[in-house]
Amino acid sequence: MRSIFFRSQLLWVFPLLFVGCAALEVEEMQRCSPIKGTPKDWTTPGNCQVCGEAAVGWVKDFDNPVLVQLAHEAVGNNFTVASALQRVFQAEERARISRSALFPQIDTDLDSTRRQTTTGRSTQHNFALNSAWEIDLWGRLKDLKKADLATMDSQFQAYQAVRLSLVASVLKAAFELIESEEQIKSLQKNLRSLQANLDILDAKLEAGDANETTALEIALSRTDIARSRSLIFAEEQDRDEARRALEVLLGRYPKGVISALKTLPDPSRCIPIGLPSDLLIRRPDIIQAEMNVNQTLYNVSATQKQLLPSFRLTSGIGTSTSDTFQELFNLNNLVWNVGQGLTQPIFQGGRIRAEIKLSEYQRDELIATYANTVLTAFQEVEVALAAEGYLNNQVKALQDNVREARLAEELSLSDYEKGIVDIITLLQSQRRAFDAESGLLSARLLRLFNRVDLYLALGGDFDCKPIPMAPPEPEETIIKRYKSEKRPGRF
Repeated sequence: MRSIFFRSQLLWVFPLLFVGCAALEVEEMQRCSPIKGTPKDWTTPGNCQVCGEAAVGWVKDFDNPVLVQLAHEAVGNNFTVASALQRVFQAEERARISRSALFPQIDTDLDSTRRQTTTGRSTQHNFALNSAWEIDLWGRLKDLKKADLATMDSQFQAYQAVRLSLVASVLKAAFELIESEEQIKSLQKNLRSLQANLDILDAKLEAGDANETTALEIALSRTDIARSRSLIFAEEQDRDEARRALEVLLGRYPKGVISALKTLPDPSRCIPIGLPSDLLIRRPDIIQAEMNVNQTLYNVSATQKQLLPSFRLTSGIGTSTSDTFQELFNLNNLVWNVGQGLTQPIFQGGRIRAEIKLSEYQRDELIATYANTVLTAFQEVEVALAAEGYLNNQVKALQDNVREARLAEELSLSDYEKGIVDIITLLQSQRRAFDAESGLLSARLLRLFNRVDLYLALGGDFDCKPIPMAPPEPEETIIKRYKSEKRPGRF
């Protein structure tokens, strides 16, 4: 299904590409800008396929069975995945249609005609069995068939990409829901502290121990309480949206009642040192872009062969009678014919040559798109790898910030109770502690998002490398290979 014909000439564009045999014309490739500065070690020795666990193993890296369960449910019930799978089936049937053009076309015809003239009435009965076969002398029909097979493979990779992207979206929605839950808990804890401060001030006021700053302290406490309540309402809205978004991804009605994990998880493993860059060749969108180019290459070849003569064989056998209908089956009325035809385009107003140019421009467009897809993949991996380090450092710094802020809050509360500091200092320390905790939750969420983006950029986990493909399958079994994928619930 992979065209070595295409891969070999993109070596100058991108070292990740496959080593092949046949070649495109160099001048045909020079319309695309080469990608400079790609890592030399991101190479692969030949045709490869994706390890079966690549798209699912990375979910297990979060070490939580609930996430794996949610991923299974989404892949099995999501309507976007089902739609992508139906496009695979449509492409499969189009490939069957193209393949049928290589075989003789046989049809039958049975008709009866009654005529009325001034001299009388007559009836004619005809039966015929006709066949026609275009002999594929130049391989034009085979090129069209291979183009549709490449399209089928492209749609299959699009289906794989949808599944991978869906699982990533499910995990992000689950993480966002958990983060909202924890933010609400933190806000509620802060609200209780603020309310306790206000109760102390109210008690002081009732006991007659108020001074000239008590009214200001009460106003400031009430301001912080109102602010905290408004933040809780806003966070509850975010939680509700995250719940409904997750339910839709799972194929459920968005009731807003789903619950995910209790706390934000952390990735259970670090990124391996010396992560091989050839993992990228398993990315479904890269393979899909390659298949799209292969499809246009075959289309260009088929279009160019329209300028060559086509040879067609026809034959027919049947009976004809003007007597009763029963005489139609009399072998004495049997007739047959055999014919052949040679067709050579001479003048069509430039249509064929314009179609050739059009297909060549489409080819060059998709080659450029392919190169851009690969370059973008490199960018996504590099950005995610770099962000992993930055976010880890940020989380560590915020953890120190939370620890110190909590200590400062405890000290200020103790000093306030002893009368050493005023309530303004206490409120400031409490706000710092809350902001530190909230910032830590947000940073942990971003770190989880970035790890999911890294798995997406790599096309799977860290371990499942592309493996050598078996020898090409016979053409008559290529479509059968996709039958095993007709299980929408398969993760």
